[in-house]
Amino acid sequence: MTTVAPRRRLGLALVAGGILVIVASVLFVLERANGPGSGPTTFAARRGYDQVKAEVHKVFPYALLTGLAGLGLALYGGRLLEGRKEPR
Repeated sequence: MTTVAPRRRLGLALVAGGILVIVASVLFVLERANGPGSGPTTFAARRGYDQVKAEVHKVFPYALLTGLAGLGLALYGGRLLEGRKEPR
């Protein structure tokens, strides 16, 4: 049985964490667009286009920054997996 180097383990954790942060960011935007609760149960209870657009416009900058942070984590984890040295 071989052991996994701590650097490789950290790289895998960062890649997985980055992907998880990206998915959570996308789900956050979708949840806010859907509205409070579990969403509309009937066609008459659905949200209008302007309501959805306004809500998505409010949360998109935060979700974008969070998604980019997740991308950064995943890329850094990939660098650790490859074993490249950090630039000085």
